[in-house]
Parts: sequence; C-alpha cells; structure tokens
Amino acid sequence: MQAAQRGAFLLLATLVLVVAIGFVFAMELAAPASQASRDRITERAIAEAREALLAYGADRAVTTLVGPGYLPCPDLDNDGWGEPTCGSLAGDNGQSDRLGRLPWKTLGIADLRDGDGERLWYAVSTRYKGLLNCAASAACVDMSPDVALGTITVRDSAGAIVHDGTLAEPYRAAEGGAVAVVIAPGAPLGSQSRSCATGDCDERGRCLTDPPQRAAACDPANYLEGDNAAFVDRSDAAGRARNADGFRQGPVALPDGRVSVNDRVSALGYRDVMPRMMRRVALEAASCLRSWAAMHGGYPAPVPLCAQATSPTPWSAVEGARFGRIADAAWGEPCTLATPASHSWWKAWRLNVFYAAQPGAIDIVDAEGRATRRARDAAVIVAGPPLVIDGFVQHRDAPAIADARQFLEGTNALLESGAGCGARTPPFPCEAAGTCTRVTAATASRAFNDVVVALP
Repeated sequence: MQAAQRGAFLLLATLVLVVAIGFVFAMELAAPASQASRDRITERAIAEAREALLAYGADRAVTTLVGPGYLPCPDLDNDGWGEPTCGSLAGDNGQSDRLGRLPWKTLGIADLRDGDGERLWYAVSTRYKGLLNCAASAACVDMSPDVALGTITVRDSAGAIVHDGTLAEPYRAAEGGAVAVVIAPGAPLGSQSRSCATGDCDERGRCLTDPPQRAAACDPANYLEGDNAAFVDRSDAAGRARNADGFRQGPVALPDGRVSVNDRVSALGYRDVMPRMMRRVALEAASCLRSWAAMHGGYPAPVPLCAQATSPTPWSAVEGARFGRIADAAWGEPCTLATPASHSWWKAWRLNVFYAAQPGAIDIVDAEGRATRRARDAAVIVAGPPLVIDGFVQHRDAPAIADARQFLEGTNALLESGAGCGARTPPFPCEAAGTCTRVTAATASRAFNDVVVALP
C-alpha cells in the first residue's frame, strides 16, 4: 500500500472512530436529558394543576349559601369532568369516589399530562370535596378556619409523615392532613394494564362500567402503586385515627433496586389553601361594606365585642363603636353575607371576621408596627385558626368570643373600643381613649395569621 493510501486509510479510520465515540457520548447524554425533560413536563403539569385547584377553591363565584374553599370531586370515568358527589362529609362512605383523575374540564384548564403522557390523578379530602346537598346540611357549609382541616396523610419517599391526617386540633392545622393531592402516575410498573377491554370504554376513552373503576383504564391500581391506589380520610372522631393510611411520594425502591412506587405526589396543604380562603372572605365582606357606604353615605357601625360577652347571638350595631364584628343587616344583592339564613357560609365564618371603622384614621402597619398605608377609612380583619404564642393558647369557647386576643394577633388584638360597653375588668389597652387605629397586616407566621383588607 502506498504512503498516500495508508494516510487516507488512517484518516478514514480516525474519522470513523471519532464518529463512533461521538455517537456513544450522544447516546449517554441523551438518556438523562430525556428523563430530565420528562421530569420537567411532569413538574409543569403538577404546578398548573395545583394553581387551578387553588383558584377554583378561592376564586370561583360564591353564593349566599356556599362560600369559598370547595374543590371539585375527581373524574372517575375519564371524561374530564368531576363527578357531582364523592362520598359523605364524615368519610364513612364513598371513599373510593374521592380518588380519580384530575377533572381538567371542570377546572377549565388544558388536558394536562405527565412526562410519560399520562393524565394526572387527584384525591380530595372529606371536608373540601364539593357537595350538591349543602342546602340540607349546616355542617357542609362550615369551612371556617377552626373546622376546615385537611384529612389526607402524605409521606415522603422514605416513609416520614409530611401531612398528618389524623390530627384534629385546630391549632395544629398547618401540620395536619393535606386538603388534596395531585399525582403524576408515570409509566406502568409490574403488571399494571391501562388498556380497555371491549365494551368497557367508548371511542373517547370514557369508562362505561358501573362503577367506572371496574374498567382497567379507570382502576387506580393500574396507575398508582401500593397505598396510593386506595386511601382513608375520615373527618369524624370515630374514624380519624385510620387516616394514617394515605399517600407516599415516589420514587420508592426495593432492596434489590427495583422501583416499587413511581408516583409523583404533590400535596395541597392547609397553609396553601386557608390564607386564600380567608382573603376571599375578607374581600366578600369588604365588598358588602363598600356597597353599604355608597348607599348610606358611610360605613355601618360594628358590633362591639363586649356586646357578645355573655351570648354569641346579639349582632346589632352600636353607634359610636369603632371596632368589632359585622352587624346583621339587609345587605341586598349582590352581597353574599346572608345572615338571616338558618345556615350559610357567612354564618359559619362571621365569628372570625372583624371590622374597624374610623374614617381617615386607620393606619395599616407591618409586623414591627411601621405604617405602610395611612389614613384608611376602614379595614376588614379575618382571623385564622387558633395559635399558640409564647405559651398563650388561643381558645374560642363561648366566653372567649368577646376577647379579640383569642382570634387576632399584633396590634389587631388591641383594637377593642369601649363604646357601648361600660367599664370592664380588666380594661383593654384601647378602651380608655377608644382611639386605637393601627391594623397589622403582615406575612403569616407561627405568631400571626390574620388577613387584612383595607377600605377603601
């Protein structure tokens, strides 16, 4: 072989070797990139689903009967719509109906899929599930902070509890059960079969069996692994201890390295949902007060807390009072504060809603007491669940409803005016002058959870 031919051969061999090495490197890089891409798709889908659920619970239209906080029932038959009901309020029946696919049509969003092309799954707790029979149930419409605790237990991939659905104490609501979970099922594992037998589904994939879970395409066990395919979340005292059976975050690997759970579980906790519900309640109350002021030339007087010292029933305004709760009134449309109703969302919430009215005198201050907005006419303050602050445990039994410190924090707990009350022992810090006007609006923390909306 001539020198020129040998040189060309060596060059060609070198090029082939470089291409081969490049191909190997490309294949190695492509595999993790592909998995990373699937993970990003899953994360985006879950994030969009979470925000849609939060918006549905806090921002959808409310009526005089049903207020904010309700989430849709899952989609059991794979048609995109949430079912009309999904079990009892106590959780003692209809448990399987609270686990299904994310009802993307009900939420008004796109048909979300995870990185493996699967529709997202979804479970909702007993208290938050949407009900159609609220007109017959006073308990159903009570979504106030002390009551609306989550009931779903969620564990991390190591098995440690992240949300404890067995907790029932309101002051532990933040560490209690999840309100709902969104689940990306991932690719099939083991013997999971996701196809429909003849007659089980229609041409669009809707399961036609009764119940829909009988069809492989709607059976949670074909998409979710282990306890994730069936959970318990009772809200009644007798059954709540069983709520330890909840959901587990994947991936979970067996000792031999095989993956036993590949579900990606994202929980909506009490801290995610309740502040948005509280703000919606504050906005509803503020809207009614604003309308009243426009019609009557000024804000209505509050109900002083001292007027409720002996009974929770007096809800009459006292002229001259500048702080208290919102009085019963003939609000009219479009106000949703239906106080005369035998039960309504507002009747359940109104102990948690406070109102300060001193035109041109109210300053909104931060946690350190520094004014951030000055000279407002009024402010609505919504109390969150009871807190434990430096050993002081807020409690809300009948005598305590007249004590703002059992509900509010910061300067808000000192706003009480003595108008219409007479002498009280011990005196409250603002009663002598009746001029406390500093309303605290701060980021939620272990020592503060009030939500404030200033007027106008």
